[in-house]
This record gives sequence, structure tokens and C-alpha cells, in this order.
Amino acid sequence: MNSSTSSSDTAFGRCLKACFVTLGLGALLILALMMAVDPYDSGRFGWLGIEGVTDKIALTANASRARDPHFDSAIFGNSTGQLLNPAELSPATGARFVQLVAPGADPSGHLAILDFFLRHHPHVGALVITLDDPWCVHGLAPPPRNSFPFWLYGGNTLEYAGRLFSWSAIDRLAQRIAIGLGGRQRMNPDGFWSYEEVWPPGERQPVIAPQQEPPPFTGKVSDVFPVEALLGDAIRKLPADVPVVLLVPPTFYTIVPHPGSQAAAEHEACTTAFKRIVAGRPHSNFIDYRVDNALTRDPANFADLIHYRAKIARKMEVGIAASLRLGEAAKIDF
Repeated sequence: MNSSTSSSDTAFGRCLKACFVTLGLGALLILALMMAVDPYDSGRFGWLGIEGVTDKIALTANASRARDPHFDSAIFGNSTGQLLNPAELSPATGARFVQLVAPGADPSGHLAILDFFLRHHPHVGALVITLDDPWCVHGLAPPPRNSFPFWLYGGNTLEYAGRLFSWSAIDRLAQRIAIGLGGRQRMNPDGFWSYEEVWPPGERQPVIAPQQEPPPFTGKVSDVFPVEALLGDAIRKLPADVPVVLLVPPTFYTIVPHPGSQAAAEHEACTTAFKRIVAGRPHSNFIDYRVDNALTRDPANFADLIHYRAKIARKMEVGIAASLRLGEAAKIDF
């Protein structure tokens, strides 16, 4: 090997080493910036003290709201609980509600957000949890990969730090820096957003389709609901004086289970199971709003078969407030 080749190899080695050192230092600087800003406002880092997020995705934005000390009470569930307004419930109950619904999440995701909220609130005012069909499954299927950010709500700080190296985190980093510099306003701290902004009243409503009466059902249905057991375990860990309202959201009357059908038997079994969680608990109640009545027969009260409008939401808030005052003795006018 001649001297020129040796010199060339040495120079290449120095260049390669310099590249790796530069990349390493760049990664450390990015990580330091991420930790200083805390792009998801999770409370794990955030040394700059920036408050709030402009994140429009509830699955990730809820981490910021769920740890906010200005609130002591929360609403959980899917988009079927989204129209319940903290600004209506808080003055009616004396509690300080935040909206923590997560559209598109399954019960395991809602339970993760509930656990995160409870870890950050040693003193809880009240809990309201909306229970739609996925809560009544008889088995627990593993959630699809990357369907819910469990890493954001879990207790593993190292895993959370590893997730900061992503385009999603960088996008939220820019949003949080803009909030800190005064260039952007944080989103509503109580988390409320009305889907009627997208589906204005009068522009969208369910179509009344012909109904076929299902055959009578005389068999038995399972009374085992694994998600009910998980929720029950979480609720029983709370002090007895923490009020809990569980509610089944209303649907358009055409998909309310027909009396005597297998769907009705399944619904009754699930209702019975979840009622046990709050039975006898002070200032707590189970409310089944999935009924066939004048409200649920009016298409103007729905955006689609499962998403009700503000008129129904206001009626539900009255029932929730009454339940938080009187518990199972509350008279629910719906």
C-alpha cells in the first residue's frame, strides 16, 4: 500500500467519524429541545413552562388536558359523548369538568386516559363515562398496532422519550413553540369541541329506513363483559365519596334494540353488569339513554344514527347533574 492510499484512508476515516459525531450531537440537541418543550405537554419534561396545546387530535391532546390542575372532574368515552359540554356541567354541579373523549378509541384507550387522569388528580371531583357498544363485548381482542398512543399515557418515561423522534412530535413541537412565543392560541383548555361545527343542524340527519321486526329470542346471553371488570376495578380504587355517572348514549330510534330480540337481551345483560359498578355508591348513577321516545324519533335531533345534537345533549347534562346531586334517586326526564 503506497503512502497516498494510506493518507486517503485516514482522511476518509476522520471524515466518517466527524459525520457520526455531528449526527450524534444533532440528535442530542433535538432531544434536548423536545424535552424542554415537551411537544405533547405530557408533564414529563416541559422545562420552558409552555401551557396547553393546539393539537386537534384528541387521542394525543388529551394528555395535556388530563393533567391540568384547573380541573378535578372529567368526561370520558367516544364521540358519542363529545357534545356533553363542561361549560354546562361545571356550573350545574360545582365540579370543574374537562372533556376527555377520544373519538375512534376503544375502551382500552379510554381506560388508559382515565388512569392517566387519576394519576394526576389525587382529589377527584366526579367522573362521567359514556358506554357505547364496544364496552359490551364478551371478549378482549388485542388492539390494532399503532391504533392508540398508549406510550403517551403509560408510565414509561424512556418509551415516551423514544417517541419524540418522529414527524408527529416535530409538528407538535412547532405548535408548542408558537404558543410559547405568543404566535398561536392554545386550544380550549376544557377540551370541548362541537361536531355541529362540521355538521350544522338542518344540513345532516339520519334517514328513516323501514324496520324489520327481529324474531323472538328465548335463549340465554353471556353475562361476562371483560371491559366492565376492568372499569369496575378502576372505580373501586377510588374513595367512596367520588361520584361516578355511567351512561349509555342515545341513538336514533331505528337502531334501539327491539323488545324481545337477542340484541335487547344483550343490551339488558350489559346494562345489568355495569349497573353493579355504581350500585349503592353515593351521588352515583347508571343512566340508559338508549330508548325509543319522542326525542330519539325526531331526525332533527341527530346528525346520524349515533351522533345526537345539542338539544339532546342539554337534556343529558340535566340528568347527569341530578345524578351527581341525588345519585340513584335522581329523576331522569328524557
